[in-house]
Amino acid sequence: MSNEITKKKTIRKKLIVRLVMLVIYLIILLYFYYLFINFGANPFIIALLIVFIFLTTIGPFLRKNKRSLYSRMFPDRKRKPTLNYKKKERTITKEKELKLTQPKIFKPIDLNFNYRNPIIKKCENCGNIVPSFVKTCPFCKKQILQ
Repeated sequence: MSNEITKKKTIRKKLIVRLVMLVIYLIILLYFYYLFINFGANPFIIALLIVFIFLTTIGPFLRKNKRSLYSRMFPDRKRKPTLNYKKKERTITKEKELKLTQPKIFKPIDLNFNYRNPIIKKCENCGNIVPSFVKTCPFCKKQILQ
């Protein structure tokens, strides 16, 4: 019974402290609003700025649960080891011994492979450079092989 009473008292104390901090925070924000108005800034923009600051920083005042969402979803992640906790010994089995690696079979590589048609060709008869779409050499009038 006394345990429940002390819990209620601590909850009330925390609530009162949070409310006092919230009131002090609001007074500080109103003071900043007053200062900006005196400097001649637009009141609508100042109000939006103060509301934005208030909403982004109000979270710690209203937070009830200190634990994160992840730790609430997966509570078993941070188990503390007990005194009778014993590490499991890993035994090395003979199956994991060094296995013979098979030799790698190399395939021959052919570097004389054409991936695309060349843009220019060289006439085999006279040695002049001609475009790829030409069928006969304009210099020696010989047919160019494909």
